[in-house]
Amino acid sequence: MQPSDDLNLLHMLGLLSGGLALFLYGLQLLTGALKAIAGAQLQALLGTLTANRFRGVLAGAGITALLNSSTITTVLMVGFVSAGLMTLSQTVPMIMGANIGSTFTAQIIAFDVSTLTPFILAGGFLFYAFGRQELLKQLGVVALGLGLLFLGIQFMGDATRPLRTFQPFIDAMQDMKSPLIGIIVGAVFTAVVQSSAATLGIVIALASQGLMPLEAGIALILGANVGTVGTAMLSSIGKPAEAVQVGVVHLLFNVFGVLFFVFIIPQFADFVRFISPSAPGLEGVARLAAETPRQVANAHTAFSVVSTMILIWFVGPIARLAQFIVPSAPKAKEPPGDPVYLDDASLTVPSLGIQRVRLELARLGDQVLALVRRGTVVAGSGSVDDIAGLLDQDKQSDRLASAILQYIGRLSQVEHSEREGRQMVDLTQIVTGLDGISDVVTTNLTSVSQQRLTEGIDLSQARDENTTRFADAVFQNLERAVGIVVHPDTNKAEQVVAAKTEIEGLAEAARHSVLHKLRLDQTADVRKFRLVSEMLEHGKEIARFARMIAKAAHNS
Repeated sequence: MQPSDDLNLLHMLGLLSGGLALFLYGLQLLTGALKAIAGAQLQALLGTLTANRFRGVLAGAGITALLNSSTITTVLMVGFVSAGLMTLSQTVPMIMGANIGSTFTAQIIAFDVSTLTPFILAGGFLFYAFGRQELLKQLGVVALGLGLLFLGIQFMGDATRPLRTFQPFIDAMQDMKSPLIGIIVGAVFTAVVQSSAATLGIVIALASQGLMPLEAGIALILGANVGTVGTAMLSSIGKPAEAVQVGVVHLLFNVFGVLFFVFIIPQFADFVRFISPSAPGLEGVARLAAETPRQVANAHTAFSVVSTMILIWFVGPIARLAQFIVPSAPKAKEPPGDPVYLDDASLTVPSLGIQRVRLELARLGDQVLALVRRGTVVAGSGSVDDIAGLLDQDKQSDRLASAILQYIGRLSQVEHSEREGRQMVDLTQIVTGLDGISDVVTTNLTSVSQQRLTEGIDLSQARDENTTRFADAVFQNLERAVGIVVHPDTNKAEQVVAAKTEIEGLAEAARHSVLHKLRLDQTADVRKFRLVSEMLEHGKEIARFARMIAKAAHNS
């Protein structure tokens, strides 16, 4: 009987595809749960992005380890550069770190925990089903994800076990030692499944059966590192040139690393064997099965670490080469009503999406501040053309507010924690507050201006030190409220809320001052007083919205 007759190809294909499906689903569960658990840590790590290159590497490695995907990290970098939050040079260390962080999964799945897998799955289900706290539930999902990862590896290992004696496959694995073939196969497969972890999973599954020589595994790893760039490159299509450059940086880094290692694969394999655990008591296929999975994982980590150690000193040249390959086009000024920071990439990580909303709210806040400043002048002395200009300015703010609310709506559809859900509610409250202030300006203050123009009233006589102090206090309080949207500050939030008494006192003082000046002994004076009183009330209403914004920003 020929060896090929011993193979049940349908059974093998079923086990292999089912195992890969379990592996990818487990990876998805694990990634989602880690994103939910690590939201605050992600924001802290992102705070290091503008630091030196070494901290950038650590941030990239940490974020990728938490997200379980260097592709997601790189796609996020594309979004950051598109929004102008980062320069291209700042992304280079991040991408290098992302390659190191992506080896975290390989190190986990290289452990032989087949006997523990049922217990991991059972424990994960118990935590998820009966855990009362959100953290316990998410930890349960992490365990379920890990269990499915290991179960998928076992399925794929069982599927490939008959190949131990199938000579054509053995010959193919020997041919895979050819770097070019291994790199092409690894790159194409990774680009198709959009997951270098899946490629590593199959390599480790084959290695666990003694079917994958380390040299062939290294070639596939090198290819996987090139193929994983595909998703990030696709995500940059249609984005500004600066965003495409991020994908090019990732590609350059991996290609340079592959070019360095491709000529020393045998020596690199010997080094990996030296630093990895050995099983001298075993021989032949059994020894390969015992040693190679850990060696493959270590080779993946060593490749990323050594490449980073070499290329970290060439951050500037790599960034400049990417800029040379994809030149930047002259930047057109974005319309004020178009969002700058709301990128689809950040929707995959709610904590990052929330931070992007904060940045966009700061833009909206600045526009509303400009609207209030201009609206106050228009109410007191503006012309018909000034009113029209104010209304046009408000249309841009309205459009941006709508875009923010739509983004929050999309973000709320992504799996998120209870705390992130509450933050989203608070952010919508901030949008409502800023919208309310815009309405006060464009409806109420413009109405005052129109009445003033229709009746030919001159309000310059009513303007004095008291009305100016009131207007300044309202504006400064609003300015303080907008400032804590991006950087929540308990003390500043309390100051905004506590200013209520002061602002009402200033409004009363301004009213008395105007009353004293006008005396109300003529019809014209009565009209002036009524318009000034309306303006004071509208100022108090703006202050009320500022307090609402400060409370929501503090809670979020």
